[in-house]
Amino acid sequence: MKTIVPRPEISIIVPCYKVEDYLEKCVESILGQTFANFELILVDDGSPDNCPAICDAYAERDSRIKALHKPNGGLSDARNFGLDIAVGRYIAFIDSDDWIAPDMLEQLHRAVTEQNADIAVCCHYSEEDGRAERINTFGGDAVLGNVEAVTEIILDQRIKSYAWDKLFKRELFDGVRYPVGIDYEDILTVYQLFIKASRVALVDRPLYYYVKRGSSITGNSSVRKLRQKFYAVNERHNTLLKQYRNIISPSVWNASINIIVSEGMDLYNYLLREKLLPDQSSSAKEVEAFIRRNLGVIVSARNIDLRAKAFALLIATNKSFYHYMYSNFTFLRKTGK
Repeated sequence: MKTIVPRPEISIIVPCYKVEDYLEKCVESILGQTFANFELILVDDGSPDNCPAICDAYAERDSRIKALHKPNGGLSDARNFGLDIAVGRYIAFIDSDDWIAPDMLEQLHRAVTEQNADIAVCCHYSEEDGRAERINTFGGDAVLGNVEAVTEIILDQRIKSYAWDKLFKRELFDGVRYPVGIDYEDILTVYQLFIKASRVALVDRPLYYYVKRGSSITGNSSVRKLRQKFYAVNERHNTLLKQYRNIISPSVWNASINIIVSEGMDLYNYLLREKLLPDQSSSAKEVEAFIRRNLGVIVSARNIDLRAKAFALLIATNKSFYHYMYSNFTFLRKTGK
């Protein structure tokens, strides 16, 4: 028997592509929520496996579920497709190979409504081979103002730029959509939503299970992915700097530069390790240009990683020597990834 509900409070958007082995667990975890006033939008992104049939079967079973089918356009395009038809007051995204705790929606909805917040964020587990490890903590429930919340996004420690561990007020997406055809779309989108948020509620409980698998989007390295992540963190830094330069502490901006240098170092070292220079020289030049523009801060700031300082100094002063050092000294080849 189908469940009939009024206009949903929450729209949950789940893009589906080549996840037939994971999709049912994901959907069942949503249907088992203690908070039932939601619509579930399953977006079949042209999946060539059994996902379309699974989506249709669930839509037949429960009237809260919409099964949408579209040509393959990538994660961002599928999320945007769902956003365009969502009618809930709040928006949640869940990746189709992940799953959520039974009270995730209830906890996040309570946080945004009781605290009059625009966004609620929870902690999460990382699950691999059936073993789950808690990844982050907020040190207790809290409510952040706009500057505090943006600072957390810049620092990229307690609050990450993920879509899936958050509940967003629908209006935040007015004029904001995910960039299509670009990896690390969350980095380029979530900070825009935080700019528009007056209050962000933190729920210090791990309620989301991020499932690590070898073929996932974030699980593989390539020049394109590394270059796009370098671009994404750089773009986030530049945009936020224009609006918050005189409001947020210089040490926070230095921490942001440290993140960019680290991503640039990963990209640059990958080009060296895979012997992709000079064919990929444009990527290397982007890293070199950023270092030259920010060398003074990189060298002088206390909260810049020592390896990042060494990398920047050598690239700025004698990149040929760095190429030699990287090829002959293993400590420079540690990326931490």
